[in-house]
Amino acid sequence: MKNRFSSYIKLSGIIFSLIVTFVMIVMNIPEEIEIIAEDTLYQKAKVIPSDVKIIAIDEITLKDLGPYNEWDRGFFADLIETLNSDENTAPKVIGFDVIFSGTNNSSGEKRLSEAIKNSDNIVLASKLETDSRIMKSENGEYFIDYYISEEVTAYDEISSSADSGFTNAILDDDGYVRRYYTVISSGDKSYKGFSYAVAEKAFGKDALSHLAPIVEIGYSGNPGDYEIIPMSKVLDGSVPSGYFKDCIVLVGAYEEGMRDSYRVPIFRSGEMYGVECQANAITAFSENLIIKKSPLWAELVIAIAVLILSGYVMMKKKTKGSVVVLFGVVILYPLLSLAVFEILSVKLSLIYVPIGAGIQFLTFLLIRYIELQKKRADEMQKMLFSMADSMAEAIEGRTPYNANHTKNVAKRCMEMLDYINKMHKEKRTEMHFSKKDKNQLYLAAMLHDIGKMDVPVEVMDKPTKLGAIEEKLLSRLEIISLKIRNDILSGRVTKEEGEEKISHIEEFISNLDEYNCGRPLKEDELEFIDEFSSMVYVSENGEEIPYLTEEETNDLHIEAGTLSEEERKIMQGHVLYTDKILGHMHFGEDFSDVRAMASNHHELLNSKGYPKGIGEENLDVMTRILTIMDIYDSLIADDRPYKKAKPNDIAFKILDDEAKAGKIDSELLKIAKEIWLD
Repeated sequence: MKNRFSSYIKLSGIIFSLIVTFVMIVMNIPEEIEIIAEDTLYQKAKVIPSDVKIIAIDEITLKDLGPYNEWDRGFFADLIETLNSDENTAPKVIGFDVIFSGTNNSSGEKRLSEAIKNSDNIVLASKLETDSRIMKSENGEYFIDYYISEEVTAYDEISSSADSGFTNAILDDDGYVRRYYTVISSGDKSYKGFSYAVAEKAFGKDALSHLAPIVEIGYSGNPGDYEIIPMSKVLDGSVPSGYFKDCIVLVGAYEEGMRDSYRVPIFRSGEMYGVECQANAITAFSENLIIKKSPLWAELVIAIAVLILSGYVMMKKKTKGSVVVLFGVVILYPLLSLAVFEILSVKLSLIYVPIGAGIQFLTFLLIRYIELQKKRADEMQKMLFSMADSMAEAIEGRTPYNANHTKNVAKRCMEMLDYINKMHKEKRTEMHFSKKDKNQLYLAAMLHDIGKMDVPVEVMDKPTKLGAIEEKLLSRLEIISLKIRNDILSGRVTKEEGEEKISHIEEFISNLDEYNCGRPLKEDELEFIDEFSSMVYVSENGEEIPYLTEEETNDLHIEAGTLSEEERKIMQGHVLYTDKILGHMHFGEDFSDVRAMASNHHELLNSKGYPKGIGEENLDVMTRILTIMDIYDSLIADDRPYKKAKPNDIAFKILDDEAKAGKIDSELLKIAKEIWLD
């Protein structure tokens, strides 16, 4: 049963991990950590294609040609003419990541217009402007509609002579650029992304037909990985003819002052210039380096499969084995995800399954810790109970009498708690006892008389008022009788006088059993004993032999029971010794009340009990139950040498009298009577 319960708990741990993982996947929590993990694993530098080159407006170029804001657009005309001077060595596409907006009708501008008109491999950059408006849906709800209000293009003379694409970047919530536009529509118009327009020019529309309007790309390289040639070096002839043959050439800013850079996932310690971003996008389009997110159902199926497997293995393994499984999931799952990505270009969520496995591990670790603590608690309980059993055996093994008292009291205490709990279920009482309460009371009942180890056997087992000295008394009276008979024969006393004395002794001996039992004596009996105790035998030489010693007389005068006042004090002292012994024992939190219950079982509600005389405000319910059961078992016990067992009804009548006197709990006594009297 325990193993089955433990398995259910561990299964619950697996289910819990599945639920948490399900929620994390669906809600994308924690998103930031997942994004960092995905960037780290999926964004890796690859072989940079040699046919994609960047002509940079960089520091060298600005130094050679002057500040960009003072440039004559004739520089760009010169660049086009240089690159396209020979159709056999011309680039496949020249993409200008520069917006030639506005016109000044300068000679350089006219030259640029002419150069573009004479070329069929030019793609120009544009920029989309957006606006918003409040719209009303069919169901009457208002919402904000974002739309493209304008496309900022090159001036008319060149925009109509070349293809173009917008360069607007898509920034994710963390400010990184991972996705790029291909083609988007707004109203009845369509707009191409710049990198898409360049790739379409180079490879044809059909080659890019598989692309969605927005795609996440796998970056090919870090900043500086693409071949970068200063624009001024191309213009001054430093670059040999044919260097750009059949290449995709991108012209754009490559200098900090021109403020065209973005944060990218492949390079998290800095930024990448916009023209490099476009180069990476073009490469991704042509090399099919498109990252696809796995469908939600696939994520869930994989997560469930992995976590069920890992959870099952963890269930069967101990802590060390679970650690191995956890590390296996943490290491192998990313490798599996990477393999899927390399084969299908589909990315799986990276952290959710390892987190789920971590939750499983922590759950199982917690379960095993609880099980260990429970096992230790059970072992502690077993140890305490076995110790209590051993001590009870040791105590009761000292005497053949009262051998089952301890066990009987413990048994009846448990029966009473069970009955009270049954009454609670039946709505008959608000009182209820937990398993901890039962264990404490059981242990207290088994240890309540441990202090009797310090009580002399002759006191604990004293069957009569005289106890062991009865034999001395009978022996002395026999000797006195013989001496009197001898006195008759010798003539010291008359026959009538001697026989009267002997008759007196014989009457005492014949009634001794009645005088010696543990009951209060009648007045005439006490008078006879007092008269007998005054008698003395005087020998020829004047030696006096008392019929009864002072000790014997006092013992026979004991009002109740068989113990003298001194012996009673010794007997009552066993409670103090119980408290002393238990005070040296460590019971722990689960048995913290055992000492008090065991030590107070002779205390009474009216504060007239012993040894401390504490009252009801200091006596809890379980101590009161122990007290009642101790008295009840003593009354009905049939193995006491000093008294006869009381019938059940008489025993409860005595207990009723005790309750009326305010000594024991009357409500608890009613419950006891329901169990053992009714």
